[in-house]
Order: sequence, then structure tokens, then C-alpha cells
Amino acid sequence: MSTTMTGSPLQIRLKEDQRTRINRGAKLSGESVSDFVRRAACAEAEHLESERSEFSLSDERFAAFLEALDAPPQPNEALNRFLHTQAPWD
Repeated sequence: MSTTMTGSPLQIRLKEDQRTRINRGAKLSGESVSDFVRRAACAEAEHLESERSEFSLSDERFAAFLEALDAPPQPNEALNRFLHTQAPWD
């Protein structure tokens, strides 16, 4: 299942045993080493992102969370500086 892809290359240093394991994994999956590494790295990144963006709360804590979201921000120096700083793309 090799796909032609253009983009920027990624170079990494590997120990010999790591390279051997990756090569075996790619062969077992029927993918090129590049496709295997790309898929595995993207899957791990997606897992880490979802792990850090989803959380569960008790009903009590969720109500407090919603209350905090609905409350107006309290003025402070950092917020004031942020609101009065021109965005770099403007």
C-alpha cells in the first residue's frame, strides 16, 4: 500500500535495533518504511492530542466548569496586553 506523496523530508537518527524493528514492522504491514513510519507517527500524535483534549468531570465539577466559562474575564495586565497587541499577520 504505497502512496506517492510530496512534502518535506523528515530525517531521524536510529539505533540499529530500532531500524531493524521498523523495517520488520513495515514488511509485516506491507507498507514502505516511509509509509509505515508516517502512519505510526501520525497515529501516536492523534492519540496524544485526543488524550489531552478530552476529559471527564463529575456533575458538580462540570457545573463549576460551565460557570467559569460563562463568567466574564477578570481584567488583568496580561489580558490587557494581549488585547492591545497587534497580531503578527496584521
